[in-house]
Amino acid sequence: MRYKNTKTGAVIDSSFSISGENWEVFNPQVPKEETEVVEEEYTEEEINLEEMTNKELEAFAKDHDIALTSDDKKNKETRINAIAKAFE
Repeated sequence: MRYKNTKTGAVIDSSFSISGENWEVFNPQVPKEETEVVEEEYTEEEINLEEMTNKELEAFAKDHDIALTSDDKKNKETRINAIAKAFE
C-alpha cells in the first residue's frame, strides 16, 4: 500500500500498515487540480522500502538523519518500521 506523509509530502510503499498523525493512505487518483497544488508546495519522492536491501535501508536512514538502534537493525522489517516511524 502507498502512504503519504501530510507534513513532509514523502510517499512510501509498504506492505506494513503505517499509522500516525501525519500519515494517510495515498490515492494517486486525486483530481488533477488538487495534485497540481500539492506539487507546487512539495517535492514528492517515491520510495519503495520493500525493494531496498538492508544496506540500502541503513544508507537511506543515514542520509535522512534517522538513527537506527541495534533493535532496529534486527531484520529488514524492523529497519523499515523504524524508518517509517521517523517520518511520522
